[in-house]
Amino acid sequence: MNTEGKTVIYKSYDNLYDAMYAKDILKANGIESFISDDSMLPLNPIVSGKSWGTKLHIFEKDIASVENILKEIKN
Repeated sequence: MNTEGKTVIYKSYDNLYDAMYAKDILKANGIESFISDDSMLPLNPIVSGKSWGTKLHIFEKDIASVENILKEIKN
């Protein structure tokens, strides 16, 4: 049984390596996440978003922490 709560798609990436990097950063900060659809990258890069690309899933309770952590690495 899942005791962490509901998972959500936090972001969809058009690059598997960017998704893996974000996942590794989150793990280093104690936040669990997982990647899905890593083999479903779109053939047309214009068609992207939540239905295409590699998805980073997080627990809903971690949204604020994830936003802060990933904002920090962008700067």
